[in-house]
Amino acid sequence: MVGSFWFCSVLLLFVTTFSNSSGISFHASPDSQYIEVDKNGSFEVWFKDNNITDPIEINIIVSTNNQDVIQDYNRTTYVIEKEKTSMYFYSDQPGNADISFNFTDVNNYELNSGIMDVYIHIHVIRSHPLDVFNDVIGWIYFFAWSISFYPQIFSNVMRRSVVGLNFDFLAYNLLGFSVYSVFNVGLYWVPYIQDEYRDENPGQLIPVKLNDVVFSLHATLITMVTISTCFFFKRDNQKVSWVCRVFVIVSLLLIVLLAIFTMTGDFKRCSWLNFINWISYIKLAVSFIKYVPQAWMNYERKSTIGWSIGNVLLDFTGGSLSILQSLLLSYNSNDWPSLIADPVKFGLGFLSIIFDILFMIQHYILYRHAKDENSDIWPKSYRVFENSTAESEPSWNPASDLGATTT
Repeated sequence: MVGSFWFCSVLLLFVTTFSNSSGISFHASPDSQYIEVDKNGSFEVWFKDNNITDPIEINIIVSTNNQDVIQDYNRTTYVIEKEKTSMYFYSDQPGNADISFNFTDVNNYELNSGIMDVYIHIHVIRSHPLDVFNDVIGWIYFFAWSISFYPQIFSNVMRRSVVGLNFDFLAYNLLGFSVYSVFNVGLYWVPYIQDEYRDENPGQLIPVKLNDVVFSLHATLITMVTISTCFFFKRDNQKVSWVCRVFVIVSLLLIVLLAIFTMTGDFKRCSWLNFINWISYIKLAVSFIKYVPQAWMNYERKSTIGWSIGNVLLDFTGGSLSILQSLLLSYNSNDWPSLIADPVKFGLGFLSIIFDILFMIQHYILYRHAKDENSDIWPKSYRVFENSTAESEPSWNPASDLGATTT
């Protein structure tokens, strides 16, 4: 299953990176900048190696989510080869704007195709300190969410047992974070998909940051590590349910079909941007259902033993800060539509908070007196499967192969 996702990711990067190559003879710099309101901004434009001797008139086109973002700028200017021409603008309202260019009277296809690929992204924000604070929040919730996977692994290892951990939750997690990684990698690292996003959402921020990419990739890998502990340590009668298996198989088939349609272009709406958007809804669906099997398992056992509360507390912290960052980003750039442009991120934070509250109620109130039957195993023995029955342990027992002895 994981191999399929990584194959799709590599294929996506390869196809989109090389399908957008063209000789660009027109340049603009910087291609992205952040300025505060009531500040002046500027950028430079020039040609390179086109043997142009006469000045060429270019048009400046502004796409924005706020009509007052870019003011006091020249809508046309003349540019000479290799001679950089400075353009100035002013803004007194927060918002986002994309600046593009075209020629007024040039019929040269090569020049026109080159200038169409040049964009400048202007982000007018209310406050630079608030923008820095948003970045800090992003990395805090990244670390909180990333570290939240480790208490469960630590609990499995120290107890020498995965009894109490629901396997459906792990399967859903692996599926969800895999497709979420494809979504984040596509929007953050693939220029072709970024251009498609800006064309469909002029003036809006791309709703993926570096910490989102690193988090999703790390979450996929660490979930695989957690799953591996289920093959080595004591377990009860846990197994992946048929409902979960059907969901995973159908999701994989859907991903493969959408990838084929996108590569072949059989359907007009099957762009790479739409592809990653559509498969990202699998992650959103997983976020709705992945906690349910674990919550129900806790209810049936009348215990949260085996389900790490450290995981829950860190997950609650990450979800709360994720929502706070999304709200502050939208406020700072006056870009509220971008709040719902990444429903996976927003939905993940919101749903995490709800289920984490439920798990905390189960752990600290409803089932606080439950006892861990495996709590005294690990100090007495180095055997992996201490006091386990034939039905509860996997087919391979590492302790027997290593010749471990009881002390």
